[in-house]
Amino acid sequence: MTRYLITGGTGSLGKALIEKLLALNPQNEIIVFSRDEGKQALSFGNNPAIIRVIGDIRDFQKLNVTMKRHKPQMVIHTAALKRIDDMEFHPDECVKTNITGSENVAHAALLNGVEKCILISTDKACQPVNVYGSSKFIAERCFTNYDYHSETTIFASVRYGNVIASRGSFIPLWLSLLADGQKIKVTSTDMSRFLFTLEDAVDTVLGALENAQGGEVFIPQICSYDMNTIIAAVAQMHGSPVEYDLIGLRPGEKLHEDMLAATELPFTYKVPDINLLSVRPQYTKRLFRAEWEGYNGPEFNSALHMSDNVEELVQLIQRGLEDAN
Repeated sequence: MTRYLITGGTGSLGKALIEKLLALNPQNEIIVFSRDEGKQALSFGNNPAIIRVIGDIRDFQKLNVTMKRHKPQMVIHTAALKRIDDMEFHPDECVKTNITGSENVAHAALLNGVEKCILISTDKACQPVNVYGSSKFIAERCFTNYDYHSETTIFASVRYGNVIASRGSFIPLWLSLLADGQKIKVTSTDMSRFLFTLEDAVDTVLGALENAQGGEVFIPQICSYDMNTIIAAVAQMHGSPVEYDLIGLRPGEKLHEDMLAATELPFTYKVPDINLLSVRPQYTKRLFRAEWEGYNGPEFNSALHMSDNVEELVQLIQRGLEDAN
């Protein structure tokens, strides 16, 4: 039995993580730390395996008291402000939650002897061009620095791409609009994005949790798709050609995403027996497993790892939609 604390546990990823952790071992105990009391009650109100704590990661004292009281062995930090365009216009709020809040989680974990503390980051943290990505980049560095000064708790981060059926995902929105006879809006047909399912995202996070040795950033090796391929897949699922309006990039968006930068390649290793890469910190006191093979491939930019296989993408979308249900 392991006791987990999950910040933001009422979000798409948080709920999927909880379901998987309880499926792996019904004896596991979960502490959900979230400010959304309504979703907590609706999602977990009748589950005795889940301890519900209403709180905000901006509040260090509440985090510290919660960890002191419930003594989690593992902390998975999913809570964040994530809307790219909104964060461009409210950078102060982004800093308070994504940077200061993440530092609060790490500080409380260190003070309370947590075994491992994992930050959920994003591909947008790699070579960031927007406020959201920049805040996650700094949060990654905070976790790496906490690990450098820790002799007990292991801190690490994991990046991932666009989850197909998470809250705010564009593909289910497109399918819903098309079902209602409406046009969809496309930023640019040249744009590409890393896509994977909620189940894949959960496996990525748990793989990072299991393999973290201290201070790393973990990266899934997944495919990307350009908008023409995505539109073709959605049209096939809809059963007729898709009409769309081009609206241009929104504030903070870029055409192609980065998951692994060229500057990180010298420090990147393949995690054995799982489809993950591990970027080791450039400054560390840890002794890493020497048998891990170095990664010799290219950087992970979505323009370099694109698939144009429409059938493959249709199957991925269908699996993603099933995961959400």
